Amino acid sequence: MLNPPLSLLSDDLIAYIVEHVAKLPFHDKNLYNLSLADRAFTQFCQTYIFRTLQLGQSRGTKSRISKNLEKTRKILKNKPSFANRVRMVELDITHKRNAWLFNDPTLIGILQLFAKSPVPPHELHFLPFTLEDPILVVGRLMQSFFSQTLTILHLTQGRNVPLPLFLTCPRLREVLLAHVEVAEESYDKYPDKQCSGRESPALEVFNYRDSQSLVRQMITPPPRFHAPVVLWSKLRVLTLSPYEKEEMACLQPILDMACNTLEELYLTNLHVGDDERLPLAGLVNLSDLSQLQVR
Repeated sequence: MLNPPLSLLSDDLIAYIVEHVAKLPFHDKNLYNLSLADRAFTQFCQTYIFRTLQLGQSRGTKSRISKNLEKTRKILKNKPSFANRVRMVELDITHKRNAWLFNDPTLIGILQLFAKSPVPPHELHFLPFTLEDPILVVGRLMQSFFSQTLTILHLTQGRNVPLPLFLTCPRLREVLLAHVEVAEESYDKYPDKQCSGRESPALEVFNYRDSQSLVRQMITPPPRFHAPVVLWSKLRVLTLSPYEKEEMACLQPILDMACNTLEELYLTNLHVGDDERLPLAGLVNLSDLSQLQVR
């Protein structure tokens, strides 16, 4: 136990210390060590340690992945307080043959445990992935608690990404796309309930790079969709790279739809290919952005 003067610290001060440790490089290791240093720190550290939960593995056999999922399920079942602290779920599904994962009863069981939490996770990250069965993935998300809680979605280095994915989560407010490609152009094989009759999420933060095929469909959905897949009229923050011509071609339509709400526009240095910066003035019109802040 803590000895004076540390034992005299208030909970607010301990929480303040842990918050700053969580912001340091290698914070995971630091938080683990601090949580073991004294029980006074344990509960506060666990808030950050269990904030992110990774499911699946980038490497390993199906059997090994299944065993790790079962280990995670048992921990969450035996310690419901851990599940209550998870705010973000990372799905690591590098393997191209991954449809089994979304049918795996252990993964479904983990999602059901989260559904019982008073505050289920609200953030979902897909790590480098190729969806073997995108229709199945959309269906699973529609059936999960994410359909009611998801506000942040990050898709990184993904292939076969289905446009209906956005319609599964009407509360979605922030989207990041990095090197992702669409599943198809027509979506004729998708069930009606995945393409229509659902509330469109109103994005507030959008960050994209090297994901033009998906962004174009988000702006102008295929005829299969009878309503917008996302709403741009409440967008406040937009980030993209001025080095990529195809990305910049998607910018003006978004600006037109967000002209009354966009406050921040970030042009990043991250790019693919040549280092030639495209002339912004010749590609977009910023004059109608009434809320844009110049700093």
